[in-house]
Amino acid sequence: MLKHRNSSSQGAGWTQQRLSSSMFDLSSSPQCHMQRIDSTSSTFSNTSSVLSSMESSLDSINMSEDEHELGKVWVRLSYQEDVEQVWITLVQCSDLHLHPDEAEQQKIGFKAILTIPKPVQFKSSVKEYCQDVSFMETFVFALRLQQLQCAALVLRLQTHEPRKRTVAECVLSLRQLGPQETEHCVHLQPAGRSSVSHTELQLSTCFQPVNGRIQVKVLTAQNLPPSSSPLSQSFFISVEMHQLGQVVLRRKTQALKASGGQCRWGETFHFLLASFQHAACWLSVRLYSRSSVRRKQCLGQVQLGFHSPAPQAVEQWEDTMAHPEKVVSAWHSLSPC
Repeated sequence: MLKHRNSSSQGAGWTQQRLSSSMFDLSSSPQCHMQRIDSTSSTFSNTSSVLSSMESSLDSINMSEDEHELGKVWVRLSYQEDVEQVWITLVQCSDLHLHPDEAEQQKIGFKAILTIPKPVQFKSSVKEYCQDVSFMETFVFALRLQQLQCAALVLRLQTHEPRKRTVAECVLSLRQLGPQETEHCVHLQPAGRSSVSHTELQLSTCFQPVNGRIQVKVLTAQNLPPSSSPLSQSFFISVEMHQLGQVVLRRKTQALKASGGQCRWGETFHFLLASFQHAACWLSVRLYSRSSVRRKQCLGQVQLGFHSPAPQAVEQWEDTMAHPEKVVSAWHSLSPC
């Protein structure tokens, strides 16, 4: 004990001596002191420059994300049953944001397509580019209502200088087309991104807590793409149950050929829940096409769950889980696989 105290006291004295000598050196050489302060200030300046560069990069990221918001299109729809005519009014574009190279002294117009088995195409007039462009142009076509309700209206925004080019597009479902005029606001997306969402899928779900399972009924797919070859193609649906990050069960419908751009299955599947933690389970519903000589191809998918990227899918899942034994039916646009 005494030896340890002596050694510790000697260590303390050595520490005090080193501390006093270092303080003496510091006071005797102010240049060294200033040098340390300068290095510290340079460190802070470097840190601030890094932070400013990070902020600028974040701003550029936010700007690049905002660039995807290309604008909105306002459309009015109605159907005159007595003469079997659809009236489509292209009202205006608002908040248009094209690339600066594309917007300078630019003229724009719309190419529209009704995606019925024999597609109908039409064009708007050409306008000078600005953020808010008024069209107020009405197009009338004699088509059957049943045929139109299985189709969609595709609007493609085109620039005309120096050459015609599609820069954005949007898709509007005609499923709710009727005699009453309705107005729709559709968001433009970069060209080529919305082509997969032309098809719509109708699903019904039911939560059965007594049996500890989810019931899924695959009803209808409409506005299906036509075959690009003379070979016939068929369509089927694959449904997967994901729980705790793993696929626990997979079911699929029979393959059907489309009739008028539609397939009707009406097949029901049941998925047992290993856990009643609803947030840990979700459903992946995928649409596939298959021809006689070609392997299957995924055309799009719907994710049903609390964390689905599609608001309609989240709403159906929440309604299903909040009301046991209730059959909840909804239409969904497909997202890329």
